[in-house]
Amino acid sequence: MRRLIRQKDWSETSLGSKNHWPATLSSTVDLITENSFPIAICWGPELTTIYNDAYRPLLGNKTEALGQPFLEIWSEAQNIISPQINQALKGQSSYFKDAEFTLIRYGKPEKAWFDYTYSPLRDARGKIRGVINMVIEVTDKIRAQQKLQEMNETLENRIEQRTAVLEDYKNELRILSYQLNQTKEQERHHLAILLHNHVGQLLDLGLIQLDQLKKEVSQVDIPEKIANLKEIILTANKYTREFVNELKPPPIFEKENIGELLLWLARRMEKYGLKITLEDDGKPKPLTEEVHKILYHSTRELFFNVIKHAEVSEARLTLRRQDSQIQLIVEDMGKGFSMKGKKPTTHNGGFGLFNMQERLDLLGGRLEIKSELGTGTKAVLSAPLKNSTKTTPSIMPEILQQKTASPPRNYDQSTINDPSQLSLPLNWGL
Repeated sequence: MRRLIRQKDWSETSLGSKNHWPATLSSTVDLITENSFPIAICWGPELTTIYNDAYRPLLGNKTEALGQPFLEIWSEAQNIISPQINQALKGQSSYFKDAEFTLIRYGKPEKAWFDYTYSPLRDARGKIRGVINMVIEVTDKIRAQQKLQEMNETLENRIEQRTAVLEDYKNELRILSYQLNQTKEQERHHLAILLHNHVGQLLDLGLIQLDQLKKEVSQVDIPEKIANLKEIILTANKYTREFVNELKPPPIFEKENIGELLLWLARRMEKYGLKITLEDDGKPKPLTEEVHKILYHSTRELFFNVIKHAEVSEARLTLRRQDSQIQLIVEDMGKGFSMKGKKPTTHNGGFGLFNMQERLDLLGGRLEIKSELGTGTKAVLSAPLKNSTKTTPSIMPEILQQKTASPPRNYDQSTINDPSQLSLPLNWGL
């Protein structure tokens, strides 16, 4: 640009011959041509333009720009830059960042972005004779930012879509978990009914018939054999009743105080070698039937986790009311396990705990597990109380209406050999 400036016939411009330029203009031109930052000088009433090598690429195909009025060179942006230049001619410098323009530099309109300044250019007497324009194009940076923003938005949309899909899967899993547990509960109930009403009645019937038979026989060894047979049936009856209790708590506990039910459960754990210390704050804890069942089965499962994994013979169960929630805390001083921010594995009850969490979460409750190697494990079950304002509305009826479930097994069909349908000899009748 220094060579082009020197060779140009400036007498054809409003600046006149270069030999008659003011010293300020000549020294400023020498200064910018030595500078590697894009700079242009606009001098005189027409704002005749002189620029350096770094400024030249900004012009694109505007090859006749040297010595031309600045506002004609950038005529497509005149409405934006004209007021800014006027401010500089009045003595006010200005700086603009990431300014957007639509320019014609390569034969067609294109968007471009710049960081630039306009500053007043004065002569030796301090009079403003023009404007100095320092500018750097940031189009590549802005386009990269826009591309990144588009990619971020696309990624966010994909994440939202994937999250929505995962949430659907999670809800579906919750529903399936609930249905599985409902089915398990129904099967327990029906099996308990079968054992109690059918097998139990058959055993009771056998005992009664044996007593009658014992009175009717006279041979010496027959009563002894009958006594032995009766002992066998009594043992079978005892085991049947215990099995029924394992499947389902006594009916009296089904809708009664949760504390009484858990006390009964704690006592039953002693037969498995686990002594439970129960602490109850004594406050009323009304629960819905769904929460009542889930807390019972979850606590029972936690007890068995202690038996299987903790390697201890004692544990503590704390039952308390916290505002509108019930809390059950199962603690042991066993070997524990290292969580390290991860969920428990199947070796320490992971799947059961996951299932438990899903059941509680569906009802507005939660499960918290704290454990460290060698220090034991603490499990905290929380669930909303009945008629609590924080209770999550139950979606179970809706689920059962929306989902097609297999009909419950009918244990009272004629294929079941209940006592009333047995074909017994007439002399065995009651």
